[in-house]
Amino acid sequence: MSLAEKIAALRGERKLSQGDLAEKLEVSRQSVSKWETGQSVPELDKLIKLADLFGVSVDQLVRDGEALKPEAPKPEVTERVIYVKQRLAKTQILGVVLLVTGLLSVILGAAISGNSGTYMAMAGAGMVVLGLPFLLARKHPFLITGWVVLAVSCLILNPYTSVSPWGLGGGTYNLYLYFTRPELHYATCLFAAIVGIGRGLWFLVLVAYTGWLGWKRWKSRKENTGG
Repeated sequence: MSLAEKIAALRGERKLSQGDLAEKLEVSRQSVSKWETGQSVPELDKLIKLADLFGVSVDQLVRDGEALKPEAPKPEVTERVIYVKQRLAKTQILGVVLLVTGLLSVILGAAISGNSGTYMAMAGAGMVVLGLPFLLARKHPFLITGWVVLAVSCLILNPYTSVSPWGLGGGTYNLYLYFTRPELHYATCLFAAIVGIGRGLWFLVLVAYTGWLGWKRWKSRKENTGG
């Protein structure tokens, strides 16, 4: 068997899609496809990762005609299983702090009457929303950057109180004013429309991406535990 045939066969035995294998090796799906069709050859570090992942030696993997030895059967575990706790990364600790602080602020804000309580509750809700992506930040720093950019834009790019371009609704309304109210400042309305619509779309992308990663992690844990 050639290297391309071996990669495809071993991937099939473990019921992995090309996308699954690409994610484990931190490459694109197109790279895996080219390996399996013989259009390209994995680099040395990827060959080592492939060998470790499939439980074979590098020689067995790269030499043409070399037989692939099946993995030795794993002995049945009769002793008690010892679980090793994985320490949280610094960004995940920050996420926990934000979540706890945010929840406390929401509770205290709800108990305080007037604008002070409202602002405290709003700030707490913002910390909760911002803290969730930090918990997933060990492998997905994009989430941190995206949510921080969104939060900062809400603080410094909100020049209005009566017509507030906080999201798609405010941005769309400002765009409507830009085209229908010639007496208003064109540049101001257009800027507010761009900020609102852009921020609204960015928020939807972040929410969808965060939800997808959470669902993917939940599914992976369920498969690993056999639940």
